[in-house]
Amino acid sequence: MQVFNKNSFDVISITDIPRVSLLSGVLKLLNGRESFLDVDDEIGEVIYNGDIFETIAGELAEMEDSPLYPPIEVVVQIDNLAEIIETELVRIIAT
Repeated sequence: MQVFNKNSFDVISITDIPRVSLLSGVLKLLNGRESFLDVDDEIGEVIYNGDIFETIAGELAEMEDSPLYPPIEVVVQIDNLAEIIETELVRIIAT
């Protein structure tokens, strides 16, 4: 029989962000980048890698002159989230 201690497992951290607090343009940029879908289909919570906003911010920085560049408020929210999220995962929650 194996005996476990606190160091026997990896513990990951997750940031929960309410869907209503994100701009629709941010939600559009997140679409299709999901890492996981919560098993409760009714809720539909989506989980992303913790660096998702950094990744999107980097992509946006490369397309500043493009006609597909999102509105500035979307870019500001992405940049803000890229700066403050420090967890391994991000979950967009229904409330």
